[in-house]
Amino acid sequence: MFSKDKLYDAAFRYKKAGIWKKLWDNEVFAIKLTSGETGYISIMGRDGSYCALGLYIGEDGFQGYRAIANINGFTGDTFLDHELLLQQNSLQMVLENKEFLLPEELDEVRSYAKRNDIRLSGKNAFPQFIKYEPNYHPWKVQSKEDQQALLEVLEAAILLADLLRTAKPKELGIISITPDTKEVPLFEVKGEQLQRVGMAPLPGDKPNIYEYVPAINEVAMASVKKLPRKGIWESELVRMTEPVQNHPDETPYYPLLLLVVESKSYYLLPIPMVMHAEKNPQDMLQVFADSWKNQNTYPKEIRCRDERTYALLKDFCEKTNVKISIYEDEMPALDDVECHLFSEWSDPEEEILDEMEETIEALLAMSPAELKMMPESLIEQLRMLLTTGVFPDELTEELLDKLD
Repeated sequence: MFSKDKLYDAAFRYKKAGIWKKLWDNEVFAIKLTSGETGYISIMGRDGSYCALGLYIGEDGFQGYRAIANINGFTGDTFLDHELLLQQNSLQMVLENKEFLLPEELDEVRSYAKRNDIRLSGKNAFPQFIKYEPNYHPWKVQSKEDQQALLEVLEAAILLADLLRTAKPKELGIISITPDTKEVPLFEVKGEQLQRVGMAPLPGDKPNIYEYVPAINEVAMASVKKLPRKGIWESELVRMTEPVQNHPDETPYYPLLLLVVESKSYYLLPIPMVMHAEKNPQDMLQVFADSWKNQNTYPKEIRCRDERTYALLKDFCEKTNVKISIYEDEMPALDDVECHLFSEWSDPEEEILDEMEETIEALLAMSPAELKMMPESLIEQLRMLLTTGVFPDELTEELLDKLD
């Protein structure tokens, strides 16, 4: 039976080995897993920020690595940028500060540390095991298979760290990959040794291909054909920026929402959310038809922002005699609605915390003389606020020292 303690043991040994001081995150190598799959490994943390081991399993996993690595800055499209960042497909062991762990994760690691006489202190002291799945919120690793895979690559990384004490990455075949890199060194743990067993091919970029959704509900199409025609409507499928979770053990999911906006009035057609619309496109077409019936109107023309939206609606619209196209010019009505939606979906609590953190950084920039001029009551309130644990340890400790 798999014991989670094995993962924590490996994570703390990984932390002690400090392999991220020897490798950059684009110096990818591969591990032959006992499942028979190939795991591609990226070691993060050399730049001093995010410290983690990332495991990308097989072709689908490595596509997630490429999706993130290929982002060259942001597009400026809020929803597209958000969705691009949700395309990771990996397992990670992250060394974090305590404020980034869920309460149950914090209890678990503290329990392990106490039982094994480990002192949790300093930056990035807390191991966290996370699963990244496309269109889902990063969530705790739960399956035994995922935990076993993470354990295997942690053990391999620890052995590789030992090899890198006397050898340079290039001497082991590990180099920085580029979009043109065809293969990376493949290692396997045999006994207590890490051995190079060949090269692992790197899967190439896989372009997004959107299959046209066939309109098969004859009743729905017949009902909208009878409706009065009105207006030009702008449309796009967007990924919600707030996840949905129906059960505490369920991984939070970011649903797609079909936006259809009338170009002159800026009226947003009320279309219910469909969970997992990618797997259930017929359900999306059904609510699309129902929404028009509820409004007792149907469009003369629909302009789609992108190929994905067009692929969903094309057959339905053509069979109901609605002009439809991928529209390349500006869509001010759709832009306006999306701007308002993004503002509504923003997390107000997170915004408040960001503002408070900015205030603390401003206070840190003040001289001791300026701080002493602050009212004593305000200083006491600051002390209480800083002991809540919601701010990074470094900021908290630095400002408390200044206040003292």
